[in-house]
Amino acid sequence: MTIMNTTQTGPHTGPRPATSHDPRTGMSGDPRIGWSSTEAPHAPTLRHRRDGILPTVAAALSVRGATLTGTAARGDQGPPLHPLVQDFLDTLTSAQRDRFTGRCAETILISRHLAAADEARSRRAARRPMTNGEARKALKQAKLTTRRIREDGDPLHGSFAAPCRACAALSAHFGVRVVDPAAADD
Repeated sequence: MTIMNTTQTGPHTGPRPATSHDPRTGMSGDPRIGWSSTEAPHAPTLRHRRDGILPTVAAALSVRGATLTGTAARGDQGPPLHPLVQDFLDTLTSAQRDRFTGRCAETILISRHLAAADEARSRRAARRPMTNGEARKALKQAKLTTRRIREDGDPLHGSFAAPCRACAALSAHFGVRVVDPAAADD
């Protein structure tokens, strides 16, 4: 089984290119400098060949002040999902499914939140499996947003990505509201 859903968070091991130390580029100094910049955000410049990583989608699930973030999964097999999420996806008709159903960032985040809520249940409640009603209660007031992650120069980088058919049905089933932050009504 190969799951390619990792990002290097430590220092790069290869040679570093000679660049100026402009704090707005994130190369040095406090990374928060430039957050309130009026310049249009730009896509990251690729320094290494990363076939298979980009393009992707990143999502954020906000539930009563707590925020989970993640990206879509890639690999030979899909990620392990919470049983309620897996059961729901298994019952979808072929018209509601895509080739990548179960690997979307939205599905993974909802599954991660339900797994955390399942672990936090009392000993007595944990004796029986979580119900759909308990899952909806755990996801009450949840908001989900997704963004496209693309290479430098791609105009779609950072734009809102609408959920696929399976994720739209999953979000509606558990009462998760999909939000486009750029939309004026949200």
